[in-house]
Amino acid sequence: MQKQRIVEVEHVEDHIVAFPAPRARPELRLADASDMSVVGPARRLQNDLARAFAADAGWSVKRTVIVGGVFHAVVLGALAMAASNFIPHIGL
Repeated sequence: MQKQRIVEVEHVEDHIVAFPAPRARPELRLADASDMSVVGPARRLQNDLARAFAADAGWSVKRTVIVGGVFHAVVLGALAMAASNFIPHIGL
């Protein structure tokens, strides 16, 4: 198939006919109020699951921030304790 196409292209005297015209590019335009946002199925599933779990657990933003703050305080406390036990070993 490819050899046949090469032969056809080599024997065509008018090179403009031998190669197809390039495809026209889509025209660029600015988005307006009538355009819809594109949300993929994975993002929709993620949003639906997040809404379902949030509604099921009854978590508020305040509760989430408090739990996140406690978590970070525990992690930073553990790192501080590890550093305080490690610093004397460096000095010896």
